[in-house]
Amino acid sequence: MNRKLAWLLITVGAVVLFYNAYLWWGQIRIAVMDPKLARSISDDWDDRSYLPALTKVGETKQTSPVTHMGDKIGELVIPKLGAILPIVEGTDDKSLKKGVGLYRGFGTVKPNQTGHVVLSGHRDTVFRNVGKLVDGDKLFVKFNGSVYTYQIRKRWVTHAEDRTVIVPINRPVLSLTTCYPFDYVGDAPDRYIIQADLVKVETGKNYALEGR
Repeated sequence: MNRKLAWLLITVGAVVLFYNAYLWWGQIRIAVMDPKLARSISDDWDDRSYLPALTKVGETKQTSPVTHMGDKIGELVIPKLGAILPIVEGTDDKSLKKGVGLYRGFGTVKPNQTGHVVLSGHRDTVFRNVGKLVDGDKLFVKFNGSVYTYQIRKRWVTHAEDRTVIVPINRPVLSLTTCYPFDYVGDAPDRYIIQADLVKVETGKNYALEGR
């Protein structure tokens, strides 16, 4: 009897392990890891020279389409990591399985509005390498026919309940948030934050990346 129970527990454990691995692999495949393609978005993606921050997002005649939670609304391109990541509406569990989530609420905005844009992602899938980014690195957000270039200004670690991170800001700022430590097993107690200023907006062109 004990032997049968042991084999049953082993079988159940194996099923759970492989199922979780299957889900993880599915989420990993969401990211396009292609350095050449990611770096084709800008000729100066690797120039870390300080660029002045924009104080507002210029007016645009384009209106954002109506979207629902989990809908893809754009892409986050990180040339240094060779990553092209889908941006989806919302940061609930279901949405984050599809890509990087655009946070809703607490005074946050979309990239084509002046204010605080917050993107969240899982540390072991879409954001598994963001710890390699440093101040001065550039992030590119493709949204609604435009490309928004941000330059990283600071990075820090804070606890999960810190309410000073996701707040309104009266100028164009992008924050990336993910769980920390990166190699923590289970629900991580802290959050890793990357904050970047908007330094350039290019509108009205076809910004489809080459080869896509």
